[in-house]
Amino acid sequence: MKGSLANKFGTSCGNELREMAWTWAVAAAIPLPVLVAINPATSAAVACLYLGLASAWLVTEFQRCLGMPEAVRAWRSRALAITTAILGNVALFVAFGMAAGVETRFPLPLMALLSALPAVGIAPWLLRRVRDPYAAIILGAALVLAAKLAACVVARVVYGPDYIERGYVAADWRTAKLMISLFWSFSTLLSAGLLLADYMSCKRTSPSNRLTPDVQTAA
Repeated sequence: MKGSLANKFGTSCGNELREMAWTWAVAAAIPLPVLVAINPATSAAVACLYLGLASAWLVTEFQRCLGMPEAVRAWRSRALAITTAILGNVALFVAFGMAAGVETRFPLPLMALLSALPAVGIAPWLLRRVRDPYAAIILGAALVLAAKLAACVVARVVYGPDYIERGYVAADWRTAKLMISLFWSFSTLLSAGLLLADYMSCKRTSPSNRLTPDVQTAA
């Protein structure tokens, strides 16, 4: 009952973060061992993949444990709590990576941020529709993969049939600037679009919009 009322009328961002503190800590810790367990020259890309998956899992756990927000106020509090948690995890990830001497040819803070942020918009939108956390994570990963494939298609059109041999779709910023830039742009724009779509869906179904005919007439 308490959770239902919170979803209808909203609760503070701080309360939600406190309720999810242990889950938040687990999600923050998941990608860290990869930074030190693999060659420092190649660990950043793999660790960022784990960071993205951990972020998606964290978002679905917020929704599963606290319930899907039903009112606009609850949606805003949830979005703020999720964003705060993910930004905190990104900051810890970057600090740990720098302390471990991770080597990247692209700024690690930006690389980590762009890897984690897509989960903010993609996971809630999918979860509201499929209602299964693991299915939402798998479908979200498929959407991000589709964004990368779209970027590879553009690279193929721009650079010609030997684009793979010339390194234009490699995980190397020196040779694959176009593909990497497009991939992160596509995934970030997709996340922003689905975040807006989820907000509009919540707004349409908000209890404040489901007035009875008598109440609407009186208004």
